Amino acid sequence: MSAPKVLRLHMERFRGFESLTWHPAPGMNIILGGGNVGKSTLLEAIALLLHPTNSFILSDSDYWQRKVEEEFCIEAVIQLPDSIGINRQSTVAWPWEWDGANAVLPKLDTDENSGQPVYKIQVRGTADLELVHELVQPDGSSIHFSTALRRSIGLVRLAGDDKNDRDLRLIQGSGLDRLLADKGLRAKLGRKIALDSIEDELNPEAQEKLSELDTKFGERALPTELGLGFVGGAGLSINALVGLTAKKNAIVLPLTSWGSGTRRLAALAIADTLQERAPITLVDELERGLEPYRQRSLVYSLRKNVSQTLITTHSSAVIGAAAGSALWYIDAKGAIGALPADKIATHQQLDPETFLARLAVVAEGATETGFVKVLLTRFLPTWEDEGVHVTDAGGNENVLKLLEAMSEGGLRFAGFADCEPASLSPTRWGIVKAHLGDLLLRWEQGCLEENILPLFSPLHFDQLITDPEEAKRGMRLRSLADRLGLNGEITTQMIQDKAGDQLIQLVTQAATGMVPASMKEDKQKTKEWKGHARLWFKSVTGGHELAEKMFSLGVWPNVETKLLPLINALKTTIGYEERI
Repeated sequence: MSAPKVLRLHMERFRGFESLTWHPAPGMNIILGGGNVGKSTLLEAIALLLHPTNSFILSDSDYWQRKVEEEFCIEAVIQLPDSIGINRQSTVAWPWEWDGANAVLPKLDTDENSGQPVYKIQVRGTADLELVHELVQPDGSSIHFSTALRRSIGLVRLAGDDKNDRDLRLIQGSGLDRLLADKGLRAKLGRKIALDSIEDELNPEAQEKLSELDTKFGERALPTELGLGFVGGAGLSINALVGLTAKKNAIVLPLTSWGSGTRRLAALAIADTLQERAPITLVDELERGLEPYRQRSLVYSLRKNVSQTLITTHSSAVIGAAAGSALWYIDAKGAIGALPADKIATHQQLDPETFLARLAVVAEGATETGFVKVLLTRFLPTWEDEGVHVTDAGGNENVLKLLEAMSEGGLRFAGFADCEPASLSPTRWGIVKAHLGDLLLRWEQGCLEENILPLFSPLHFDQLITDPEEAKRGMRLRSLADRLGLNGEITTQMIQDKAGDQLIQLVTQAATGMVPASMKEDKQKTKEWKGHARLWFKSVTGGHELAEKMFSLGVWPNVETKLLPLINALKTTIGYEERI
């Protein structure tokens, strides 16, 4: 089933955006970003374009830098199905053609297949604080973009201000109004309510006052036989007093009095009933009022619909459930960028909080994750409160993909990676390094253990083989003995004597799971030797242990020149120095 879709949104001088162009995806769009960067403004721009009435009140804060005299303009290129009825207007709305990036003039004198027909709509905020809705024609002229057509396109909007009962009332253009589609209800309600004598419910004193007023009206030749009734007016409709009710414990309650999460789900249930028209759906802060399991359920429900859906969120549960959706990030400068799905899909499921952090530190693996957390605790004690999040990318290939994706999306991030012999394109790493500078620490060669362990002295051997819980000491000795060909009972002295001046190199080989080329034909032994790494530092706790020993055993001065640039860059990025 075809549905309305915004293919391109362009804003000029609207609120905090001097200029912005965005190409939302056809299905579900998840918009991320820090506080006050304009996530909700994107949704409100589309809501303004398709506002179902002409009663919207502008203020000077809706204009860029409050310069009302310069006006603002919101323009969208939109795809519309025939069922919308755009061709049944009194004035013909001529289509444009979509070239994949913008609306272009149709090719009339060609035998080639014509492109996808689209329409260009816009709303202008004038210097008089008035809205003007227009359809832009290919010849440059404009015609009125009627409220009837805007309602026909349809819009389901759940704002983040906790006033989500609009679609639960018979307000003109609301979800409930479009669902019931009873155009004569307003008149019938007026007639029915007019028959009710509200004045009969007044107490005697109030009735006497009303009677005195009636007499005074007569004396002044004003209308008489006064009474009380429900009266609609500009900005106030009798229908707005009518809303959905439901029973709880045999008591009829308005649905607007239920919890915010229930109200939101109820409004979307109305939208689902309207799916034959598949209205564009806007959900600001989807997580509001919903437990994580209901957040996931709502995301799954929205993904099933053919409607174009635009969501803002601060919830990792929402991001994790939105597999296959388009993720967008708005940075502090008001620029919006896409997070490539092919590069973030796995991480989106494993650690969605990465995309919500103020600053994400992408560590290559578990060891690096534990190691970096100790560094942060040493030099930025309040790093978690500052919005820094350390995430495990899950390998050298994954860390590069994730860093590239975050660079394209405009997120603030840092990286901590190995330099593997069979690493991916050095050109790609060079591009990431140029973008991040000191925020990327990538060893010149080898991995973390290969750069840190050789700095320890043989005198540190006993401390290196002893883990904090003293649970792995025996297994670590065994891994070294296997590599030395020692069988039976072993002692630390036996290993030290056998290894000689190669002792620390032996520890490094065991800690990295190194397998000599001559042994790789023996699959069983290869598997065992690779498994040695898990007995040492190949885990988050192992990375933590390695970092703590680096400090406690005096190795830090030998490596600080390599690690300090990253730490200082992290401090600068979050403004840490200015607050201490």
